[in-house]
Amino acid sequence: MFVPVEFWAQQTVSPVDGRVGWTVVDDCYVEYQRAAEYLRAIVDGEGRSVGTARTYAGRLALWLTWTAASGADDTAPDVDSLSVFARWLERTPSRKHRQGRDRRRAGDPKVIPIGPARSPSTVDGILTVVVEFARFGSSRGWVKPGVAEALSFREELRFLPPRYDRGERTGWPVVERRRVRRRRVEKPPMTLRREEVNALVDACSNARERFIVEALYGTGLRLSELCGLRLSDLHLVPSATHLGCRVAGAHLHVVRREGNENGALAKSIYPRVVPVTTGLVRRHDAYRFERDAVVEGAASDYLLVNCYHRPLGRALSPGSVEELFVRLSAKVGHRARPHMLRHSFASEVALATKDPALVKELLGHASISSTDVYMHARWDDMRAAVDAHADARGPAR
Repeated sequence: MFVPVEFWAQQTVSPVDGRVGWTVVDDCYVEYQRAAEYLRAIVDGEGRSVGTARTYAGRLALWLTWTAASGADDTAPDVDSLSVFARWLERTPSRKHRQGRDRRRAGDPKVIPIGPARSPSTVDGILTVVVEFARFGSSRGWVKPGVAEALSFREELRFLPPRYDRGERTGWPVVERRRVRRRRVEKPPMTLRREEVNALVDACSNARERFIVEALYGTGLRLSELCGLRLSDLHLVPSATHLGCRVAGAHLHVVRREGNENGALAKSIYPRVVPVTTGLVRRHDAYRFERDAVVEGAASDYLLVNCYHRPLGRALSPGSVEELFVRLSAKVGHRARPHMLRHSFASEVALATKDPALVKELLGHASISSTDVYMHARWDDMRAAVDAHADARGPAR
């Protein structure tokens, strides 16, 4: 009897230097070597974060699980197999069961869900990883050259309507290219209102927790960027020229560093500067008073450290902050996650400035297209635009 093999993302820890990574294993914990090589390459060769490797490992595990059951070639897919795989993703519930993350759980197999199991954007992201894996395999000689290039587009021969050129009727064959993608429905990102953020702050039990919530909401930093901050990155003074910095006003520097003891790694390789408000400076000062009262905390160069439990002075990990937000969500009665505060910051800045380039620089996006999702229209803006148009046009005759 045929027993389908399932693959899973698995965290790895190097016995040499303790570095954390990700790979793909089957039910018997046998590592899939080609996926492991690809995941090492994107971290060590391309400089992507461990978080990206974790995401890619989970997506590759889905692809390998499907190919093991369907008999498709896992390293050299074609357009038709990707289309079938995409439909499988839409029908098959997620396998994520991480406690406290409010993840979608696999439902009763006897119950047929009405809606899709995954959104079109999620399916697109998984297909993108499969295509990148195929390109990597082509560079390693696992598949024939040109296989990956055929995945991004499907070529279909068609003819333009006939036209007359010098009295002769001609139809010119052209190539129509169509991406292998699912139909995308753009949705605004999940955000929190100011009163909901205030409720989170009120639910915090110490100055460090209050500072974390306000810092994520007031700067738009990614969680890994906040956990990776060092004291030398903070210039919370009117002028930092004595520190060799020409940026005026209170601000902080986001710098990508390898080998942080808490595993935090900034996503972008390019450093950036983020302004800091006076209110956040006060939150920082209150937290630093408690932090520096702990001898081990005062000796650390990391901004966020353990001040209330052992090991004292150790850099706070991103996972600990995620667990904090799970507890705060239970207290306030609504869902709140660190990245939702980043979305809230970006949406409010975009609404106030109407400048996508400014939002891009503040968030550290590599492309301005990533900022477009925050430029969604609000109902009040649409109503004001219609009223302004009516006032300019004057009364109808």
